[in-house]
Amino acid sequence: MNNAVLMLLLLMSMTFGTACSTQLASAGGVVKPLKIGLYWDEECTNPVSSIFFGMIAKGESRDVTFWLRNNSSDKGLISLDSANFNPSSDGISEIWERKVGNLVYIANWHKRMKALDLWEIRLTLLVAPDTQVGNYSWDLTVCLVASEKITCLYVACALTVTQ
Repeated sequence: MNNAVLMLLLLMSMTFGTACSTQLASAGGVVKPLKIGLYWDEECTNPVSSIFFGMIAKGESRDVTFWLRNNSSDKGLISLDSANFNPSSDGISEIWERKVGNLVYIANWHKRMKALDLWEIRLTLLVAPDTQVGNYSWDLTVCLVASEKITCLYVACALTVTQ
């Protein structure tokens, strides 16, 4: 039963996430891309609408790589956050790293993004050894703060913690 519920949540999340994160339409019917985008590929053709980390055993970690692009002519600060954990968990944490150069990922990076910048990002999910076994879901929020305007993407995430 838990797997069926998780799959239903993922399908709902993917549908909602795609509608909210790829494009917005204006009242005149013209499609306007969001100022920032998360993509699975460097060519920015496959947007990230949800992330299923799969099954991770207690005490282990898993990482995903994606590309963050500033689609606007505005430069600004990038904000990365997670919220709405269900159920609540202090045992799941994240490390956001940006690729600098050809081989190095760094965790302490300057988050000021220039217009039309494209960054490779690695998100590592850490599951503490004392985390409760079960299914978890939450939202990743990625925001661009530019010229007193804030543009945010919301990406639905899910994970199953095992023994």
